[in-house]
Amino acid sequence: MAKKWFLIFALLVPVSLSAQVRTVTGTVSDSVSGEPLPGVSVFLESSRQGVISGIDGEWSLNGASDGDALVFSLLGYGVQRVVVSEKDSYAVRLVPESLALNETVFIGYGNTTKKEITGSVASVGRDGFNSGAYSDAMGLLQGKVAGLSIVNPGGGDPNAAYEILLRGANTLVAGQGPLLIIDGVAGADIRDINFQDVESVDVLKDGSAAAIYGTRGTNGVIIITTRRARSGETSVEYDGQLSVETVARRAVPLSADEYRDVINTYRPELSANIYGSSTDWFREITRTPVSHRHNLSVAGGSEKFSHRTVLNCEQNQGLQRFNDLNKFSLRSNIRQSALEGWLDMDYNLFVSHRKLVPASSDAFVQAFMHNPTEPVHNPADIEAGGWNRISQMAYYNPAAMIYERDCLTENDSYGANVRIKINILPIPGLYWDNFVSAKRSSKDERQYYTKYYPSLIGTNGQATIEDKTESDIQFESVAGYSHSFGLHRLQAVAGYTFQYGYYTTSYMSNSGFDTDAWCTNNIGAGLFLTSGTAGMSSYKEDNTYIAVFGRAIWNYDDRYMCSLSLRRDGSSRFGRDHKWGWFPAVSAGWRISREPFMSSVQWLDDLKLRAGYGVTGNQDFDSYKSIVIMRSSGHFFYDGRWINTYQPASNANPDLAWEKKAEFNLGADFSVLKGRLSGTLDYYRRVTSDLLYSYSVPTPPYIYNTYFTNVGQITNQGIEFSLTAVPVSGDALKWTTSLTAAHNSNVLDSFTNENFKDAEYKVGWASGGACFSQRLVEGESLGTFYAPHYIGTDKYGDDVLEKQNNRGEVDESNWINAGCAYPDLTLGWTNSLVIGRFDLQCQIRASIGGEILNCYALEYDNLAGLNYTNISSTWLEHNWKTGLTYRYSDRFIEDATYLKLDNLSVGYSIPMKGSLLKKVHMSLTAQNLLCLTTYSGVDPEVSLLGVAPGFGDTG
Repeated sequence: MAKKWFLIFALLVPVSLSAQVRTVTGTVSDSVSGEPLPGVSVFLESSRQGVISGIDGEWSLNGASDGDALVFSLLGYGVQRVVVSEKDSYAVRLVPESLALNETVFIGYGNTTKKEITGSVASVGRDGFNSGAYSDAMGLLQGKVAGLSIVNPGGGDPNAAYEILLRGANTLVAGQGPLLIIDGVAGADIRDINFQDVESVDVLKDGSAAAIYGTRGTNGVIIITTRRARSGETSVEYDGQLSVETVARRAVPLSADEYRDVINTYRPELSANIYGSSTDWFREITRTPVSHRHNLSVAGGSEKFSHRTVLNCEQNQGLQRFNDLNKFSLRSNIRQSALEGWLDMDYNLFVSHRKLVPASSDAFVQAFMHNPTEPVHNPADIEAGGWNRISQMAYYNPAAMIYERDCLTENDSYGANVRIKINILPIPGLYWDNFVSAKRSSKDERQYYTKYYPSLIGTNGQATIEDKTESDIQFESVAGYSHSFGLHRLQAVAGYTFQYGYYTTSYMSNSGFDTDAWCTNNIGAGLFLTSGTAGMSSYKEDNTYIAVFGRAIWNYDDRYMCSLSLRRDGSSRFGRDHKWGWFPAVSAGWRISREPFMSSVQWLDDLKLRAGYGVTGNQDFDSYKSIVIMRSSGHFFYDGRWINTYQPASNANPDLAWEKKAEFNLGADFSVLKGRLSGTLDYYRRVTSDLLYSYSVPTPPYIYNTYFTNVGQITNQGIEFSLTAVPVSGDALKWTTSLTAAHNSNVLDSFTNENFKDAEYKVGWASGGACFSQRLVEGESLGTFYAPHYIGTDKYGDDVLEKQNNRGEVDESNWINAGCAYPDLTLGWTNSLVIGRFDLQCQIRASIGGEILNCYALEYDNLAGLNYTNISSTWLEHNWKTGLTYRYSDRFIEDATYLKLDNLSVGYSIPMKGSLLKKVHMSLTAQNLLCLTTYSGVDPEVSLLGVAPGFGDTG
C-alpha cells in the first residue's frame, strides 16, 4: 500500500512544480507616442482574473504561471496577448487601432466611430468624393455607396437635379427619395449648398440606423456635413473651375440628303414635302456650353472662437441656347466656447440667389421630328415673324420656340440656425443640446411667349407669373450622456423635435397684348382679362410634425455592442385616428477580432458581425389627403348676380396612416493586413406595408370617385458589398482602389384587398404606341413591362406579332412579361493614384440587367412616321422594314446594361514656401467619357423613380 502512495506522489511532484504560480508586473504604453496608458485591462486568459493599469501604465497581477497568457485590452487599441515565461516583469506597447476604425460617423442626434456602428451606415469623406463639376452635391457620391442609385436624367441642363433611390422602391405614390439632413437641418434643399463645400456624407441605409427619424426614414437618411470653422491661423482658400461640355451621344434623325433619298425611294407620294434647304435643327437650338465656378473661403480663430465664411459664384450654361443657371451664395459658420467650457455655440447663416432660364424639352422633340429640308426662316410669313411655318397639328418651328420666349426664374433662399450645447461639467459626458433653424425661400417664375411663338400665333402674346414661398421652422432639444466605466462605454440621448412648414403659391396669366415690349411687366394690359378668359389662382398648405425619441448605445471592451432606439412621431398629414406612431429599432455588433482567442491571428485587424431590425415610416405626400377638400366647379347667373359653385375633390379618410417599413439587416465589416484591405457585406430584407394608393370608388356612397388609403405591401431584399484595398503604399507611390456592388429584388406583394379591388393596374403611358406599357401585378416587381411579342415582318415589311388577329392587333391578355426596369446588379469601381506631386482618379460605373423602353425607336424608328415629319436615322440600318404598319411590342424594350467611364482626373500639387501662399493644386477632369451599351437610344441611364420607371424620354 505504501508503495502505491509513493508512486502517486512521485507522479504529482513534477506537475506541481511546473504549475507554480507567482506575481507578474509591468507597464503598458502607446506604441506610437510611447506615453503610458492608464485604464488598460490586464487579465489571465485561463482564469479571467485581472487588474486595471494605473496612471503611469503600471500593473501587477497575482496567480500567473508559465505557459498562461496575459491579455491586454483598451478601447481604441488592438488586443495584445503575451505568453508568461520565466520573466516576472513585462513592458507591453499597445498598437492603436486603424485610424479608419476610429473615424467619426454621424448617425443622427450624435456620432460614433466606424468600429462601434451596429447598423448599416456608409461614410464618404472629401478624399473619397468624385472629382469634376456637378449640378449638386449628390454627384460626388455616384458609384461610391453600394445600393445607392444616383441618376441625372436631365442631361445637359444645369438646372436638372439628381434622382436618388436607396435599396429599391418602397412605395407606389409617396416620396421615394431619402431624407436629406444638411448641418442638422432635416429636409434641407441640397441646392442651397455648393458641392465644393461638402466635408462628409453619411448614409443611414437600414431600418435600425434610420428608425431614429421615424416617419421620415423609410427611404434612408443622408446626412451631409459642410466644412466647419476650426481653430488656427487665418487661412484663405480659392477653388475655381472652368468646364466645357460637348454632346457625347444623341438621337439622330435623317439628314436632309437621307430624308430626300428615303422619300424618293420608299415614299414618292410624299415628294411634295421635300424643300430646298438642308437644316440641322439640333444645331439651330444648341451650343457648346462653357461654365465657370468660383469658391472663396476665409477661416481661422482660436480654440474659443473660430469662423469660416465661404462665397460661391457660378455661371452655368446648358446645352440648349439660353438655358442658364447663375448662382450666388454666402455661408458663414461661427463656433464659440464660453463659460470655461460649460457652453459651446455653433451659428450658421446662409443666403442663396439663383437666376435660371429653364430648358424646353418640347423644342428638342420638335428639332428631332422636324423636316430637315425646311428652311429656318421665311420672310414672306409676316404673321409668324419671318419664321418658316408649316401649319400642321403640334408641329412647330423649334428655333422659333427658343427665340420667341422670355423665361426667367429667380429663387432666393436664406436661413439661419444656432446650436447651443450646455456641458454639465460636474458630470463628465452629460450635455444638453438645443438646435433652432429657420429658413425661407421664394421663387418668382416669369414666362412670356411673344405673338410669334409657334403654338400661340393669333393670341398676341401670352404672359404668366407664378410666385411661390416656402418656410420651415425646426426646433430640437436633446439631452445626451456619454461615459466609460472600465471596459463599458455608454452613450444615451433623449430628445424632442418640432417642425412646422408652410407653402404658398399664386398664379396669373393673360394674353392679347398690344406689344411684346412689356413681357411680363404689364400683365394687366392683356385683352383676355377684360373678356374673362385670363387665369388666376392661389394656394396655401401647411403641416406640423412633432416627435420624441431616445437611443442608448452600449459598448463593452469594443467587443460587444448594442443599440436601442425608440421614436414617437406625430404628423398633421395623417388621419384623425392615426396622428401618432411608434418606431422602434434594435441592433447589435460582435467584434470577433477583439476576442482573446483571435489575438494570435496577426493578419486580421478587425472583424465585426452586425444584426439589426428597425421600423420606419413614410409621410412624404401632400397635406390634407385625410380630409374632404372642396374645389370650385364654375358659376352661374341667378337673380341678377353670379353665384359660385363647389364640389368635393377628395374623400375624408380618418384612418389614413403612414406607410410602415420593417427591415432586417445582417452585415459584416472586416479589415486585414494592417488596413490594406477592408470591406463590408450586408444582407437586408425590408417589407413596406400599408402602401398608399388612390383607388376608384363608387359615388355614392362616396362623395368623390377616388379614395386615398393604405392597403398594399412591397418587399425588397438584396445584398451589398464594398471593398477597399491599398495595393501599394509608399512615399513615391500610393494606389487605392475600391469596389461597390449591389443587388436588389423588388416584389409587389399586394395592392388590393376585399374593400378596394378596382385599383388601376396599368401604368406607364407610351405615347408612341398609344397604350400603357407597364402593369402593377401582385407577385411581380414594380417597373415590369408588358407587351405583344414581336416575331418579325411579313412580305410587305409590316410588323408581325404573336397571336395577332386579322387586323394585326393582339389582345392584352396575350401580352407577355417583357422584363423589369430595375437592374440585377450595380457596380462602382474607383482607382486613386498618388505619384509624387501628381494625383489621378478614375471612376467606372456599371449596371447589369434591367430593361428600358426606347421611346425614340417606338415613335420614330419606322417608315410610317415619315411625312412632313422626320424619322430616326437608325431606320436606315434595317430599311427592309418598308411596311407602314407598326405597333408597340417587345422589340422596343431593350437591355439597359451599360458600363460607363464616369470620371478621369489628373492633378498636380505645388507646395509654396511663401508665408501667404501655402499650396496650389491644379487638375484636369473629364466626365462621362465612355458608355459601352447595346441600348440603341440616347442613354441607358434613365429615371428609376416613380411607379413607372425605365422610360427613354424623347425630351
